[in-house]
Amino acid sequence: MQPPQAALLGLVSPISESVLLAGVINPGLRDGVRPETNSPSELLLQNHALAVNPIDWKRRAFGIATPSFPLILGSDVAGTVVAVGEGVRKFRVGDRVLASGDGMVSGRMEQAGFQRYTVVGEAVAARVPKNVGWREAATVGTGLGTAVVGVFEVLGLPLEKDGDGGVNTGEGMLVWGAAGSVGSAAVQLARLAGVGKVFATASPTHHERVRKLGAVEVVDYRSETVVEEIVAAVEREGAKIRWVLDAVSEGDTFARVVEVLSRFEGEKKVAHLLPWPENVSKPADVEATRVNGGRIWGERKDLAAAVFNDRLEKWLETGEFVPSVPRVVEGGLEGLEEALNILRKGVSGEKVVVELEW
Repeated sequence: MQPPQAALLGLVSPISESVLLAGVINPGLRDGVRPETNSPSELLLQNHALAVNPIDWKRRAFGIATPSFPLILGSDVAGTVVAVGEGVRKFRVGDRVLASGDGMVSGRMEQAGFQRYTVVGEAVAARVPKNVGWREAATVGTGLGTAVVGVFEVLGLPLEKDGDGGVNTGEGMLVWGAAGSVGSAAVQLARLAGVGKVFATASPTHHERVRKLGAVEVVDYRSETVVEEIVAAVEREGAKIRWVLDAVSEGDTFARVVEVLSRFEGEKKVAHLLPWPENVSKPADVEATRVNGGRIWGERKDLAAAVFNDRLEKWLETGEFVPSVPRVVEGGLEGLEEALNILRKGVSGEKVVVELEW
């Protein structure tokens, strides 16, 4: 159901220093006191950079993923730890951290991203090494979290390479839409999991970057012969496609993924971000499952901790995992209106970010 019109208005509160969607400001934020952690496993971050995701403008435009009003949008943050819950073991005050706040699931505004302070769960936080800036760090959280669920839970790839170097080297993975934050993360996670042959689609502008992330072949998704080009690339590499992560999941991507998979024998798995359309049949040998990225904050905190807490800092430091390309919009919190509009109009291969001054 469409929310009240007043709830569709974005405003910056000079009192709470957050971006709210509501006709009124939440009284709990009026006193200007920074929020507190409510759980022993939570951190409080002083934000230095915030990233915008498609779900942010869609929540405002269509009223989806809005547990209650008033609300604050945003999930992806990067900042300094200023307080920790008594149960937190992996972080301390002063750490540079990136994280994904789950305010859109919990309904707790202090867990939203578009504000100066955000409360985040320990499992979805990672220390940021010195070689990564705030703006780059802010691009990681939600895109990586969604890819983690897609690659490791839905597709069932191993989190660690096995003794002989990973999965069967003749088995390949296709990432449809590899230039975006979810797709680029999926390419890198597949490589880190030991998939020997990762194939991808992206616009030609991003082919070189996607190859550097780990794809052996990249095809223009807008090509009229995209299916034939993918199949030819896979055959040249002596592989077959066993796994697909469709990071676009719109228009004809479902049908084209099915057509690609029809060229290869054996059981296949597809992870898709949006609902499977009724007019596209699922072949008997294809297991297709929608990715529920929100599980990273709840049922799959184990996966979140294994990646964010235990591995991501090292990956970032060594360059094994590369953040998305940030596109910075000036103005701090007040720049978020422009940032949302830019994202709604469409961006390619970039993550829209705002930086906060202190």
